[in-house]
Amino acid sequence: MTAYTLVRSRRRRTFCLQIDPEGALRVLVPADARPEAIDTFVLEHTRWIERMRARLQDRPPPVALTDGARIPYLDGALSIALQATNSRRCRAERDGDRLCVAGADEAAIRRQIELWYRQEAYRHGIERILHFAPLVGRAPQKLRIAGQKTRWGSCSSRGTISLNWRLMMAPSALFDYVVAHELCHLLCPHHGAGFWREVARVMPDYERRRKTLRAQSGHFFL
Repeated sequence: MTAYTLVRSRRRRTFCLQIDPEGALRVLVPADARPEAIDTFVLEHTRWIERMRARLQDRPPPVALTDGARIPYLDGALSIALQATNSRRCRAERDGDRLCVAGADEAAIRRQIELWYRQEAYRHGIERILHFAPLVGRAPQKLRIAGQKTRWGSCSSRGTISLNWRLMMAPSALFDYVVAHELCHLLCPHHGAGFWREVARVMPDYERRRKTLRAQSGHFFL
């Protein structure tokens, strides 16, 4: 039996598997889930677990944040332009096809780049929500930018949509898929047939985008 960490929740109604970047497996289940049902669920998904762990091993190493290094940005890329600073005032600002970053050390530089991506994710996320919400027929109460390492997005029961800031490193078609996916959860808070019909209505080619996101997800990390 594959080793895993079990997480029970009174709010959860379905079983879910999560694999972190180190390959550790978490199993999220309803509070009253029976142990034998949990073990059966894990066994039935053994091939999926092995496939996801294999993808993690094939994931490229983190980008070296050196002067001139290129980082992905939606359908293109930006070159990092490092600016020396002895102060604590670190910053990241875009200048054309360059991202100018001032930081005292690599850790500070990495933090500033992540902060910049988060700001861009919020801006772009609002823009794409305004595009897709009329097509879906529902709009969220709030947009939140998150940094989960195992999820690209989520939709809460209160109508808050969360998007992973790393989506700014993915092609725009994949960003749009996650936005449409989470908006459809405002109509159907599950992954049943009705939910996927709504996604297909809004985005007829969603299956291709979904498969691409799964196949390439390990590449969208700093």
